[in-house]
Amino acid sequence: VVKFRKLFFSSLPNAEELESCYLECADASVRKVTRDEASNPSLMPPGSRVFQSRDMASAGAGSTVMPVDFAGRTFLPAVNRHWKTGAEGLKRLVDSGRLFAAENSLRYKRYLTDYPWTEFTNVWTDTIVGSFHETRLYVVQTSPKVLQRCIQMASDPGDLVLDPTCGSGTTAYVAEQWGRRWITIDTSRVPLALARQRILTATYPWYDLKDDARGPAGGFTYKRKQNNRGEEVGGIVPHVTLKSIANEEPPKEEVLVDRPEIDNGITRVSGPFVVEATIPTPVDYEGDGIEDSGAESAESYDSFVERMLDVLRRNPRLQIGGGRVIELRNVRTPAKSMSLGAEAIVDDKPVAFAFGPENGAVSEKLVYNAGKEANARNYSHLFVIGFAIQPNAREMIENAESVIGIPATYVAATPDILMGDLLKTMRSSQIFSVCGLPEISIARAKKSDKSDPDRYVVTLLGLDTFDPASMDSLSLEGKEVPAWFLDSDYNELSFHVSQAFFPGTGAWENLKRALRAEYAETVWDHLNGTESAPFEASPETKIAVKVIDKRGNELMVVKTIGEAISKG
Repeated sequence: VVKFRKLFFSSLPNAEELESCYLECADASVRKVTRDEASNPSLMPPGSRVFQSRDMASAGAGSTVMPVDFAGRTFLPAVNRHWKTGAEGLKRLVDSGRLFAAENSLRYKRYLTDYPWTEFTNVWTDTIVGSFHETRLYVVQTSPKVLQRCIQMASDPGDLVLDPTCGSGTTAYVAEQWGRRWITIDTSRVPLALARQRILTATYPWYDLKDDARGPAGGFTYKRKQNNRGEEVGGIVPHVTLKSIANEEPPKEEVLVDRPEIDNGITRVSGPFVVEATIPTPVDYEGDGIEDSGAESAESYDSFVERMLDVLRRNPRLQIGGGRVIELRNVRTPAKSMSLGAEAIVDDKPVAFAFGPENGAVSEKLVYNAGKEANARNYSHLFVIGFAIQPNAREMIENAESVIGIPATYVAATPDILMGDLLKTMRSSQIFSVCGLPEISIARAKKSDKSDPDRYVVTLLGLDTFDPASMDSLSLEGKEVPAWFLDSDYNELSFHVSQAFFPGTGAWENLKRALRAEYAETVWDHLNGTESAPFEASPETKIAVKVIDKRGNELMVVKTIGEAISKG
């Protein structure tokens, strides 16, 4: 169903246009608006009304050409013109005080308060990002005002808005603000991390609903309201015209869809939302009868490996933390390999590379098979390069020497390297990054009563990461990470954010200011902190902690509560 909702903007005249208007004073006298009054309307006499002079005649000969006696003079329309209304209409206009005698013609008074609104066309000069209207933060930034108008023109509250290029999440933010459901998509971790934080920590107005049971889908409430100066300030405004007065009709009403009723006593936050990844098509790469997540075909996977080999050849320096940079020589495809994608020479020793799938996460099976093969072929080290990695695969890499007999390192690759020519302008430090697993602790929460169920608290201790700019290995404390999330009942299929924290940013400040009177300072210390709120669980429950580092990498660790407690 195609929808179109008209949008309007205030079209009150500016100072220059006011100089061509007239002033109707309290004693019914009429004069032009002075230059000083146009520049400063507060100088206008009390009780006066501003109006624009409009022609009372329309083009073309017609039946309504009778003389009109007004203000001691007789008026007739010019040749080949006729009055815009008949005798009864003219009488009503006179009785309403809507006519005045100009020098040579009868004119109609159109008060500025009759309808100070104009419908938007397709030219929006007030939405230019980077001008004096708004500061540009990103090269491809879109003004929220543009998205607001597009969403309001083409949808109603409760409708679904799709944005396939998430960016900083402006579309999702505006859709959430105006009661629309939304889906936003991106291929990079950084935009999704920005959008998630932006939406979680934002506040929105609370619009009155027509039907509380249906929510926004039932529509917002609009009312006609006036302020102390008689100005229309509600979402329903009358459209007073010459025709409505002459025919003694009630004026047509317009709904300003961007002015629903707001309950200023309520501060709204975002509704629940999820962050999901697409599930790649299963493919049996190893030929062992077991399907693995990856690209659409083995042929396309081979093409992907060739591209990754090309990336390594163009950028033969890997910064692997600890201030160490390794130089790769003789990057090539290994002979007759089942699980390895590349080999190279580092410090006169052979090393192996395994590539994760183009559209999926590195699996535990991939790491195990690659590690066993690399060990059997006497490589000195295994590097696993991927765009994402499953938690159990990451743990296997951390303990690779004892599990598969060869030291291993996980290297995160930016998805942007798949964009072809982009590599020509990217610095090598932006292509690969190395991070350790988040370090967490789990403890039992104190019980206020022995009959209370067991509750647990998760603490983020820190994260080892690598800064390619300074070439330093960094051990970040938990309070220094930009964001971390807890799933207190991880099902190994999807990560459900049950608690969210932003320690290394001021992300909660907007929400804190909006809700200052309702929540104690300790609430905000908690949301900026490293310790979760207590949650109920059993020793068999799995919890997952996801950390987002400063480069947008998502790093996740999974623990069973019972095992973590016993080891702690």
